[in-house]
Parts: sequence; C-alpha cells; structure tokens
Amino acid sequence: MRGMLCDTLFDVFGHRICCGRIPEWAARVGHPWRPVGEAPLNLYNVLWRAQEWVRSGMSG
Repeated sequence: MRGMLCDTLFDVFGHRICCGRIPEWAARVGHPWRPVGEAPLNLYNVLWRAQEWVRSGMSG
C-alpha cells in the first residue's frame, strides 16, 4: 500500500516530491534550524523527512 501511494505521489508531482530542493527559508520558520534529532518539528526537517519517506517507499 505504501509503495503504491509513494509511486502515485511521484507520478503526480514528479521529482519535486522526492528530490526537489527544500527552500532555505523553511529552515528559519518558527525557530533556528537544528538537526532532526533536536528539532523534529522544524518545517525544513518535516519536509526533508517527507521526501525521505517517499523516496524509501517507491517501488521502482
């Protein structure tokens, strides 16, 4: 199921969903950027983890 969802997201959004560059301003929204282990809810880290989730779940 996850593979199908990740593949569908890729089909709809293309490489932007898995390999797109995260805007630098996202690291400064709310508070200064810190690594995922220290600030997991920082906008940049949330976007990065979502990209990782899609990449790791793709079937092809």
